[in-house]
Amino acid sequence: MQSILIVGVGSIGARHVKNLLALGFRNLTICDPSQKRAAAVSQNGKLRTYTDMSTALKTEHPEIVFICTPPHLHVLHARQALHSGAHVFIEKPISHALQGIDALRRKAERKKKVVMVACNYRFHAGFQKLQALLLRRTCGVPLFARVTLGYYLPSARRGGRYKQTYAAGKKGGGVILDSGSHVVDYLSVLLGGIKKSTVFRSTLHTLGIQSEEAAVLFLEHRSGVLSSISLDYVRKKPVHILEVVTDRGTLMLDFREGRLVFESEKVRKTVYKGDGDLNKMFIAEIREFLRCVRYGLKSPQDIKAAKHTLQTLLVISR
Repeated sequence: MQSILIVGVGSIGARHVKNLLALGFRNLTICDPSQKRAAAVSQNGKLRTYTDMSTALKTEHPEIVFICTPPHLHVLHARQALHSGAHVFIEKPISHALQGIDALRRKAERKKKVVMVACNYRFHAGFQKLQALLLRRTCGVPLFARVTLGYYLPSARRGGRYKQTYAAGKKGGGVILDSGSHVVDYLSVLLGGIKKSTVFRSTLHTLGIQSEEAAVLFLEHRSGVLSSISLDYVRKKPVHILEVVTDRGTLMLDFREGRLVFESEKVRKTVYKGDGDLNKMFIAEIREFLRCVRYGLKSPQDIKAAKHTLQTLLVISR
């Protein structure tokens, strides 16, 4: 059984711990600067915990490392993991800046290690159904796409602590880098790479955070398809909907409900209905990463692809 180290056990790190345990992995180690947080995720002390990554790497010699720390630490921590000889899974975005990413890619190539950057929405069953329909042109040729993704940041971090999270800061935070990294990634897969982009940001600052709390992005894909992306931290009811307008009608995917509908002038039909369990896409994502590690395959979002996503978002941000 492979030995796995999870570095950073905030919400996403804790999710990965639970999912790895559910998949049957028991040789897990946790590293987090907060001993209290590490202990809370350690399954009542059953998992070994560390507060220092270097110590954890030297002591445990993990074969796989999950990097779930704030974005400005991703490259540093991934480099340490590669240096120790581990395959690496990095949470999105790959970083808050481009510095060090090319060197990280070269190091992974020299070490012949698999590096995958999180792209969990690619593994949503409804998205995969939508992708298959567009590839086969079953519901027509895509012309335009629109994404609406929003949630209430204070609800995700209760008790006023949301202002101390990376999402609220300038090192990888704000809806453009935080939520936008998901959307730009899967739209690039669905509609092609980004040719041009622009953005409008909210200037209201109702949440009192350093980063932007709402933005609307406009993209032109190399395929000629246009897309718009509405992102926010301020809506009280979470939403994540992707619409693709084709020459035959409109495909609408509600990620949260797990429902994909095709609608035209005369037809409205549900072409996919899941059970709304979003955790399944995270499990599928982990399975794919582990498969790439096992067989030495190229990961779905490797360092080069993740850098392209980050470049697009940084250009938009500026």
